[in-house]
Amino acid sequence: MIFNYCKLAFRNLAKNRFFTIINITGLTLGMAATLLIFLWVYSERSWNKDQVHYNRIAHVHVNRNFNGAITTGSDMMFPLAAAAMASIPEVEKASVTSFPSSIMLTVGEKKINRKTITTSPEFLDIFSYEFLQGDANGLKDPDGIIVTASTAISLFNRINIVGEAVKLNNDRTAYVKAVIKDPASTNTVQFDLLQSFNQSSEWVKNAASDWVNCGNRIFYLLREGSNTQSIEAKTLALIRAKTDSENPTTRGQILLHPMEKWRLYEEFKDGVNTGGRIQYVRLFTWIALLILLIACINFMNLSTARSEKRAREVGIRKTLGSRRYQLIVQFLAESVMLAVFAFVLALLLVWLSIPSFSQLLNQPIQLPSNQPFWWLTGISIVFLTGVIAGSYPALFLSGFQPVNILKGHFLTGRSGLTPRKLLVTAQFCISFLLISATLLIYQQINYVQQRDLGYKQENLFMVNSSPQLDRQLSAVKNELYATGLVEAVNRTSNQVTDLFGYTAGIRYNGAPQADNLVIGFMFTDEDFAKTLATRVLEGRDFRASDTQQILLNKAAVGLLHLQDPIGKKITWAGKERTILGVIDNMVINSPYAAPEPIMLVQGIAWEGRINIRFKEGIDIKKAVVAVEKVYQKFSPDYLFEYRFIDDFFNEKFNNEKLVGQLSMIFSGLAIFVCCLGLFGLVSFAIERCKKEIGIRKVMGASVRQLLLLLSREFVQLIIIAFLIAIPLAWWMMQEWLANYVYRITIHPLIFGLVAAIVAVIALLTISLNASRAALKNPITSLRSE
Repeated sequence: MIFNYCKLAFRNLAKNRFFTIINITGLTLGMAATLLIFLWVYSERSWNKDQVHYNRIAHVHVNRNFNGAITTGSDMMFPLAAAAMASIPEVEKASVTSFPSSIMLTVGEKKINRKTITTSPEFLDIFSYEFLQGDANGLKDPDGIIVTASTAISLFNRINIVGEAVKLNNDRTAYVKAVIKDPASTNTVQFDLLQSFNQSSEWVKNAASDWVNCGNRIFYLLREGSNTQSIEAKTLALIRAKTDSENPTTRGQILLHPMEKWRLYEEFKDGVNTGGRIQYVRLFTWIALLILLIACINFMNLSTARSEKRAREVGIRKTLGSRRYQLIVQFLAESVMLAVFAFVLALLLVWLSIPSFSQLLNQPIQLPSNQPFWWLTGISIVFLTGVIAGSYPALFLSGFQPVNILKGHFLTGRSGLTPRKLLVTAQFCISFLLISATLLIYQQINYVQQRDLGYKQENLFMVNSSPQLDRQLSAVKNELYATGLVEAVNRTSNQVTDLFGYTAGIRYNGAPQADNLVIGFMFTDEDFAKTLATRVLEGRDFRASDTQQILLNKAAVGLLHLQDPIGKKITWAGKERTILGVIDNMVINSPYAAPEPIMLVQGIAWEGRINIRFKEGIDIKKAVVAVEKVYQKFSPDYLFEYRFIDDFFNEKFNNEKLVGQLSMIFSGLAIFVCCLGLFGLVSFAIERCKKEIGIRKVMGASVRQLLLLLSREFVQLIIIAFLIAIPLAWWMMQEWLANYVYRITIHPLIFGLVAAIVAVIALLTISLNASRAALKNPITSLRSE
């Protein structure tokens, strides 16, 4: 029986090649888009799952009240890890770990910069890695390091390097104790080298009793069945017991962020873990299903549109004794067979697209063909697509009455067209929503990129400093100016697109009685405002002779309620300092948020970055070469690394750009599949009324009149789709934009533009098909009469 159903289905599909090709193309594109998105979703949900203790690892975060707003951060105090292991039974292991930094590794004449993490030995009890050489005991040696296989090969061209010496930052010599397999690209914690904190160093000795300053990360390995809320409360109680006085941390709230949420739930708002990339994963999961639904709608529409050609078959089979369920099974068999063929083509299309798709996502995407769930997912997609696509046609066609069919009265009138109209309207609603979202995402990105940042990024160049450069900074600056290509030079403790230091310790006469006024700070030296081309509103910029002076931005002056701030004294970090000037607000951290209050402190507390502003109109390549020569002259033992500041800034839009690009691709696919179905529907509409077209032409109807006649019904459906989709699109994008403080206002014209784009594409699809019938010789269609 099943074989007969399949044989009949194959004959029907082969007989109606035009219908089959359109349906296979639509279903193939729909399935390919769905599979690509599901591969991305699978990749996003697979992060960190190679870790043995995946369900027991937590990253310690803290909510702090900064200037009346709750901010969540992962920066914690150094001694917490050891104290938590000793006093909180539920914490099996705890590790204090630095934030990643770039360290230069030297072996002989070879120098490379690699991402390095400094940590306690417990790190390797919490995280699991495959050891190729050596073992985890290497971190217990203060002079020992553990390197990844790729780092070993870069330095020695081999991985059997245990015992080999490596010079770190031209400062000290360490010895390789182990080589591990590179962390998977789907691991949140990434590094090329691990080294342990040197317990005998003065910095570690001081940090071990410092419960106030926070500059490290703390990871917990929790015991099975532990209560997270109880551990959070015990951690905060421990911190309060160890801290002599109150500070933003002791007044805050501890949060344990489980590893399963590190990738997709990385965002916090007002102290609550609100989501993050999971929003995009969910969004594109729906987009995938919607595109597949559009393809299924095409199948339904085309199947019911050609009901005349299948009606007599149904009538005869019912007369010969076929039951309705047998006819339903027959039509479903056809749709499932079509879905199977489309799925095979979709797999081929996905396989060909994976390299480009991986490049677009900037992460490796692979077909998990060795995973049973993958094939179960594929079978489910085929079955559901076949059933959904074939369900309405099967029910519709199998419901014909044989008496009416054989009398020639099988058409169902307007009621039979209503479901098809609803499906066409739904298709164009979905396409309208996708295209609207794409344009608004790009508009938002462009809006933020064009905002006034308070400084100029153009021609602003950044070079990593080094101890050799720091010792000869005046000579370095003179050499740079001597090239004739440099406008200004300045040094900062970090790149100016990110702020890492915050303080609540500013004191002065008349300060407001508030313990939660927190200001970001950055160390710098002379010509800060000149180099960054930021406006000095009051006072002046730093000079080389200045000591113990500070600059505040406008937001900081407002926060501290300072009147006539120039010349006023403040106390910070145990020293009295003078306010030298007030600069305009600068957008540093988030390009979407309001500018933060910032204090710039004269003097460098640690090595940082050298900022160079090139003159207008110069050859940038020539300028970079000139800077490199100066760098190598004064710092021959260090690698020359540079970046333009606007590159750092543009990285802040990576998520939004990715969403925009994916939206553009998949909305394009959606409108293409819609138009493919529309093309088929118009073809069948023309086929049904070809004699009417011939008679109208004979009676004098023009081509224009015939085009209007053939396209009127579809144009009405597109207009209805617009009227439904516009408020939906506005509501959805308002919800998305609410995540940003600095955002666009949705203008009604954007929907008019989208409507015009979709309408033009749809009308071209209709016209190309209808014009062929309108221009056809009427004798051809009337000859059978």
